[in-house]
Parts: sequence; structure tokens; C-alpha cells
Amino acid sequence: MQQKAKELFYQGDYTKALELFSAENSNYEAGLCALLLNDEENAKIFWTKDKDPDIATKWGLIILNIIHLKIKERPTFFQVRAFLEVYLNLFIQNKQLSWAENLISACDIFARSNPESYKFIARALFANGYLELSHKFLNESKKLFYCDPESHFIDSQAYFLEGKFEKALESINETLKSASEYYPAIEFKKIIEQKINPQAK
Repeated sequence: MQQKAKELFYQGDYTKALELFSAENSNYEAGLCALLLNDEENAKIFWTKDKDPDIATKWGLIILNIIHLKIKERPTFFQVRAFLEVYLNLFIQNKQLSWAENLISACDIFARSNPESYKFIARALFANGYLELSHKFLNESKKLFYCDPESHFIDSQAYFLEGKFEKALESINETLKSASEYYPAIEFKKIIEQKINPQAK
């Protein structure tokens, strides 16, 4: 039943997934389904059932406040690492855009616990087609971790999709400065160079 519930969740059938998770007393998963169905009250009920809530459930309770720009408790380093990008993706994909915007607005709060928060947000924005916004958060990430090759790589991919091939090349070169043998970046650089100079072999 647990596997079926997961399959339904990934298919976006949160109503049926909630029923199965609830029957299994999987309170964190049931609460997340309720939240994605815009039922904050029921999400809170599920997330307050366990006497000794796990890290995911505690994160869920924090998020119930943050989506309304209320900061009552700061998440931990590992909570941000494990869940911030996931929740932002889910909110965007489920058209819960005001909640997604409020998560993004709380970025400085997340960054106090985990400075990589800017990159996590940028990655989610890039994955969902918000290319210009992803540059903004990647720039903040690079202020803290300039030598992080992933930030430059995502930036390069975003510039490429925008048709800004020279900028894409600059960013992929920065990636390769700190990860010279990273095969995806090496191959992506070839694609960019082909766009810039189609006659080159």
C-alpha cells in the first residue's frame, strides 16, 4: 500500500495518496498531500499527531508558518538541504505560486541555517523555467561560494536557453576552472562553442 501511495503522489493524485498514507499512519506524507491540496488545517493535524516528530515533520510545521511569512522557528541546516528545493518545486508545479514566492522571500532566513539556500532556490527556479530569476539567486550564491562549479554550470545552461551564448561560454569556463574534468561541463562547452561558431569542427 505504501508503494501505491508513493506512485499516486508522484502522479499528482494527492487525494488518493492521502487516503493511503493516512491508512498507513504515514503522517508526514499524508500532511504533505493535504498541504498540496491547499488544506493547511488538515496538514497541521497530521503533522502534530506524532509525539516524537521526525525532521521532515518538523520542517512541515515550520513551512506552515513561512508560507504566510511568519518566522516562528528557523529550520536546521539539514532540513534546508533536504527539503527547500523539493517544496519550492512542488509549490511551483502545483500552481501554489504565492507560497513559492513566500518561500523565496524567506531565503535570507534559510541562508542563516544553510548558505547554499540561494543555489537550492536557483536550481528550482531554473528547473521550472524562471531563467532570469535563477541568475539573480546564482549571483547571490556565487558571492558566498564563487568556486562552486554547479552554480556556474546552472548559470551557463540558463544563458544558453536564453540564447546568450557568449555569457554561457563565460560561465561554463568558470565551471571548468574548479572542475576541469567534469564531463557534462566539457560536453556542454562543445555545444556552446558550436552555437557561437557553427563552422568550427
